[in-house]
Amino acid sequence: MQQKKRKAKGLRTDGPIAEGIVSSLHLGAPGCQVDVDGARYSVNSAVPGDRVRVQSLMLRNKPEAARVLEVLEESELRVEPVCTVVHRCGGCTVQEMSYAEQLKQKHESLVKFLDGLVDASNIHPVSGLSKPYGYRTRLLMPAAPRSRNGGVRFGFYGRGTTKLVEASGCPVQHPHTLATVAMVEQALLGTKVTASEPHSDEGWLHGISVRVDPRSGQSELCLSARDEDIPGGDSLVSRLTSLPGISGVHLSVNPQRSSYLFEHGFIRLGGSKRTAFHLGGQDFHLSPGAFFQTSAEGAELLVEHALSMMPEQFDCLADVYGGVGVFARLSEKRWKRAVVIESNDTSIEDLRSYLKNQKNLQIKAVSGRVEDRLGELERMTPDVVLLDPPRQGCHKNVLARLADLRPAQIIYVACGIEALARDGAKLKEAGYGIKEVRSVDMFPHTTHLEVVADFRL
Repeated sequence: MQQKKRKAKGLRTDGPIAEGIVSSLHLGAPGCQVDVDGARYSVNSAVPGDRVRVQSLMLRNKPEAARVLEVLEESELRVEPVCTVVHRCGGCTVQEMSYAEQLKQKHESLVKFLDGLVDASNIHPVSGLSKPYGYRTRLLMPAAPRSRNGGVRFGFYGRGTTKLVEASGCPVQHPHTLATVAMVEQALLGTKVTASEPHSDEGWLHGISVRVDPRSGQSELCLSARDEDIPGGDSLVSRLTSLPGISGVHLSVNPQRSSYLFEHGFIRLGGSKRTAFHLGGQDFHLSPGAFFQTSAEGAELLVEHALSMMPEQFDCLADVYGGVGVFARLSEKRWKRAVVIESNDTSIEDLRSYLKNQKNLQIKAVSGRVEDRLGELERMTPDVVLLDPPRQGCHKNVLARLADLRPAQIIYVACGIEALARDGAKLKEAGYGIKEVRSVDMFPHTTHLEVVADFRL
């Protein structure tokens, strides 16, 4: 192994410092694990086999969190990171691990999480992306003042701070998202738009979101700002709408800057209300705020895995936590009837807009929290239930009702691995077993993993 000392910069002292060996990647945690004097910590920017000096932290009362102060001895699995700000940015936590090793580590971690629920032989290797860079089709960047002379710049928050890290060449972002941000920065030069700052009432623009369809190159542009009083008014809107590839410009108003830039709905300023995003041979016309996967290739793989588990022909599908109905729409040749239940009103309205021109497609779009609309499942008596819950998993009442209804198959699409293990244990108690598990590396260089589990009676 190469002997090398690399010190991290800009770290504050929080807790005791110790040396340890990096042991493994841990799904859902920040990075890899380090064993130190009988304790186990989770750290970023570490690779299994590294010998490191770490400093324990107290993040949201989680004493197991730590930061790497220094790499004393490098692992053979370590690679040179592509990103020049990887140690300061809060995004990619395992980019210094070879991609093949990332996939291997994620599979091993998944097997550990699901131990007792399914035999390891039924857990397929992780499906990786053909190109683990340039894959992110959505970009969210806070704003900051460019200089004393005016202007706005965009970037990502640094690890554990609200200080902006410029990342104009972020290697995991799709080139079209980066190009759009660069054009917006140029378009704002010489205008009266100013950036807001944390813990201040000054400035107008909190940040931007760009979502691009790789096939068409069309981008949805959203601004997060303090109020509806747009500096420059219609002139600024026209300037942004006319940028190449921009399908529509939208505004989300948030009186105070926060970590959640887009949580208060959207106002269309110019261009189209919806932008078309391609998936599985269909176009999904989406409004801002409607969920769609951030990796186009990853989304294709996820749909492929879920559909591979479905019967070729059956009567009724329940697409629960269904968003804009991706799984229902892309499996429409297999079922006779379907119901999509989703709490996000924007997603349901986008689905209903699509269904207006699909008179022969028997999809019922139901708006509301899943736990409040369980009566729809009783009325539809589905043969197959596809669950795609948020990271925290299913409401306990949802699992209890499914245990009563006893559909022949439940396909669980999980973005939260701990929730899958918890909910899977409840389904096991109800008599279900896992036939197979597949997964998709939706976000390379992070510890995130999308998992699809096939539960059968």
